[in-house]
Amino acid sequence: MKAVVLTLLGLVVATGLVSAHSAFLRSQPANGATLKPAPNEIRIWFSEPIRTALSTIEVHDASGKQVDRRNLHVDEKEPTLVLVSLPEHLPPGVYRVLWSAVAQDLHVAKGSFSFHIAP
Repeated sequence: MKAVVLTLLGLVVATGLVSAHSAFLRSQPANGATLKPAPNEIRIWFSEPIRTALSTIEVHDASGKQVDRRNLHVDEKEPTLVLVSLPEHLPPGVYRVLWSAVAQDLHVAKGSFSFHIAP
């Protein structure tokens, strides 16, 4: 009987860890969006809070240069929303966002999307 209880307890703990993975839900701007004017930040929502000290969001221009302000942070009111600031007046062009999110259980998810700033 003790073995059955320990096995069930192990399954409950394992299930809890799996559900702690943080999945990408949406972004602003959205993938493929054309914007005018340029945004002042990138916003990404995840299904669970992430560890920002271990996570990254980078925004690169068409030449590959990183253009964000490298200030990834969590929204004060919404712990599943992370942001990175952009400089004022980004020039027209295509920008690629690369992100890597480390969940509370240390599971790593990665992805990318792009957006276009119209002239």
